[in-house]
Amino acid sequence: MSNYDTFLEEKLKIDGLLNRGYTITGSRGTLDGDILEFENKAVASDRVTVLLKNPDSRKYFTTLFLKQQKRLME
Repeated sequence: MSNYDTFLEEKLKIDGLLNRGYTITGSRGTLDGDILEFENKAVASDRVTVLLKNPDSRKYFTTLFLKQQKRLME
């Protein structure tokens, strides 16, 4: 799989979760990549984790996370 294909697959996972009402609750870096944590506010026990291996996916996630934090501060 090409680098772009990997990015696109990971981006679609993130976008799909956000479109279904999940919010980003955290992330942690590992040697394998970044593990993102999402939670569905409508169902408090509904949590999902996603592993991002692609650097461009991690940049995309960071941008979305900063936008989310900015909205919460307003």
